[in-house]
Amino acid sequence: MSIRFTSFVFSLSLLWCFDAFGGRSLPLRQKVLDEADRILNLANVSYVYGGRKLGAAAACDQCTSCLGEKKPSKENRLLSCPVCRECSLDCSNFVRLVFNRAGMKTPYLTTLQMREIGRKRLLKQYGWVDLGSKASRALPGDLLVYPGHVVIVERLLKPGVGDVVHATSGSEVRGPGHGIQRQTLIHFDRYKGPLQKVLRHKDLLSELRKKVRPQLGRR
Repeated sequence: MSIRFTSFVFSLSLLWCFDAFGGRSLPLRQKVLDEADRILNLANVSYVYGGRKLGAAAACDQCTSCLGEKKPSKENRLLSCPVCRECSLDCSNFVRLVFNRAGMKTPYLTTLQMREIGRKRLLKQYGWVDLGSKASRALPGDLLVYPGHVVIVERLLKPGVGDVVHATSGSEVRGPGHGIQRQTLIHFDRYKGPLQKVLRHKDLLSELRKKVRPQLGRR
């Protein structure tokens, strides 16, 4: 990434921080946040490694009951409870589902692929702009990629600190049916290990540029 492009992206980030605190919204960004919140509020979705869909409420409840009874490890849940294939998510599939429901074509990527695929291929084949690993560049709607995990930034309190929403099997989960969680007051650079990448969907970056370029021109 060129120094000029990096500087431009960071300028957009600073302007967006002002925009976020001022209460103005960007429609595409808001769709992402609304979809993430909608899935979170279903309150009966379990984390299952390899889980990739949301079914009817009855399927979600059946999955929750199966996991509660058999208590399989997170790696073996799909084998132990086949019904969970009808309603469960892991972190990468949560991201895919949120962005596709928000109207942005988003092919599935594992967290390992998010970390290891180069910038050009990430953008051309998958639609993600790699902003590097500086937590201060993350804005609402961006992805934070950690070793083995990915989350969506939901709100900024200040650069590098805010709230995230994700599918998780971690200690924050109270039990089956609570696999989608919101975590608040997160320091992005060290939440699930060292922050490895900040990714922004190309459509969100395009929308942001269109909004703030006139402001940059007046400065």
